[in-house]
Amino acid sequence: MKKVILIALGIFASQISFGQECLNVKFKLRGYFYAGTSQVDSTALGGFYEDKNSPKNLTSEISEYSKSNKLEIIVKPELTAEFEKGILGFKVFIINKSDSISELPAQDSRLYLKRQVFYKNEWRDIEYLPSSWCGNSYHSVYIKPNEYWDFSAPCVKGKIKTKFRFELYINENLTIYSNEFEGSFNKRQLKKEQGHKPIGIMDPYNN
Repeated sequence: MKKVILIALGIFASQISFGQECLNVKFKLRGYFYAGTSQVDSTALGGFYEDKNSPKNLTSEISEYSKSNKLEIIVKPELTAEFEKGILGFKVFIINKSDSISELPAQDSRLYLKRQVFYKNEWRDIEYLPSSWCGNSYHSVYIKPNEYWDFSAPCVKGKIKTKFRFELYINENLTIYSNEFEGSFNKRQLKKEQGHKPIGIMDPYNN
């Protein structure tokens, strides 16, 4: 499925309307946080896309971003990075400073991690996670103690200024949230989804 996903990312980039620095879109973006694993999921059916962005050993610099001894999402909007060619992004880290390995659900290595905005006194999604019709897509990824994932997220802009955060679903009893940060978005990002057309019979996503 790797080739299918890479092709889909190319189409994703071509569908975007670019600003000078950030994406100026009028739909919810599809989830884009792909993670490798520190431990094989022995219960998975197999055949899913395995991303190579595996957890790294925690450095003193990255460790300073986290102030607690647990699994955390840390957003650093001041650390700019290229999300895709021509698309400005910033750094997002998942850091595990707990004393145990953490198991996170994934679809073809895509984490259940999405961006939210604070709008009309509530947190609302401006990104979404597509669902695969293929059972082989579902598995878990693992991050050991004193490891971290390093991601890039796209910068977005729009007419409405507000604050953002990221939400990470781990299981039915645990959902964690990142630190909040400032930004802007367009109202249509609250409802309309980016969408996706399957690329061949090996593409298990219809949305």
